[in-house]
Amino acid sequence: MSENTKQNPIKGIVCGLVAGGVASAGMDLYWGLVHNAPGARPEQKPKGGDRNQVKDEPSTQIIADKVSKALTGHQVPQQNKAEAGVAVHYAFGAFWGGAYGAVAARKPEWGLLAGLLYGTAIWLFLDEIGLRALGIAPNPRKVPVSQHLEALGAHFVYGSATALFTRLLLRLLSRS
Repeated sequence: MSENTKQNPIKGIVCGLVAGGVASAGMDLYWGLVHNAPGARPEQKPKGGDRNQVKDEPSTQIIADKVSKALTGHQVPQQNKAEAGVAVHYAFGAFWGGAYGAVAARKPEWGLLAGLLYGTAIWLFLDEIGLRALGIAPNPRKVPVSQHLEALGAHFVYGSATALFTRLLLRLLSRS
């Protein structure tokens, strides 16, 4: 099967789910390099900025609490919040990787540039706009520009890794 042959979107979803998880780990490595400390992701630390509008918790932990409350009626116990936040991060990464994979299976010409654009779109629409619209993140004007740029860099890593690993996995599946 040639590299430019369209594939089943279900295969793409599966490949994208895996690639999104790997890309989420890539983001962890990125944050470790940027902050010179492994696992030092800003979403696992309280956000800077307007403390009056959002809880003093990472956005991933706030989301974990909301999901837990909807499913069980209770928030995540304090001793499990860090792990719950990491689980949310990887779940989101896998989910959006699956979405990328569904389209990438039908668009085999997509490559690194598409992944960079995808990572940028996730950063802009989910991280910068979506979290703020939900009241989970502070006003972007009250967050240093350097934090916005670091987050964009993390999403470049996510998007490019998702694109490259999805393509690699699709190629491997097409050979079997």
